[in-house]
Amino acid sequence: MINQPITILLADDHEIFRLGVKQFIDNEKDMQVIATADNGKEAVEKAIALKPDVVLMDIAMPEMNGLEAAEELLSKMPTAKILLISLYDLADYVKQSLRIGVSGYVLKDAPNKVFLNAIRTVAESKFFYSGNLTNILLNEYNALKANTENKTDGASIAQKQRKLTEREIEILGQIATGVSNKDLALKYGVSTRTIETHRLNIMRKMQVNHIEAAIELALKQQIL
Repeated sequence: MINQPITILLADDHEIFRLGVKQFIDNEKDMQVIATADNGKEAVEKAIALKPDVVLMDIAMPEMNGLEAAEELLSKMPTAKILLISLYDLADYVKQSLRIGVSGYVLKDAPNKVFLNAIRTVAESKFFYSGNLTNILLNEYNALKANTENKTDGASIAQKQRKLTEREIEILGQIATGVSNKDLALKYGVSTRTIETHRLNIMRKMQVNHIEAAIELALKQQIL
């Protein structure tokens, strides 16, 4: 049985960029652009109608920007897998994308192979954040953690964190940036099975069925 190609909706308001991305995607045997859109409103409408495997969406678009469109789409189709693209690796954009619940964020100047890897990763229900975006997320996480530790009257945040150990919070924060189990195992000098056990414990404590939901909940509760 031949596997079906990954179907993609490509939304970007620049026609030349849109055509170029569509061309190199369609050259891949395992993926296909089935529709395009040049604004956020159109992207939401087409995504709901066509239900592509991945929505590849620019942040800077007319009528409704990519972040607004992603939020609306996920409110109507929670299983949508959205990969945001942007010229800018701004911390606010990255944090908003995670809070909304998108699956990834990749810079427009990334090499084609990074785009393709991002699409395949997101299609497998995994997170993909490229390049310096990982550092941005880690810096934001470390700043928030330090701020939380220094609070003397932050009882409400402490209550939210008490279910997870400091190590589990740290691991969850790094998983959110796209760090793999293998890399985490090397970082902490443990086996990948141990990292997997941490993941399972995090999901159990937070009462969710997958790690992406744990990340989303942790962001909402300001644990990350």
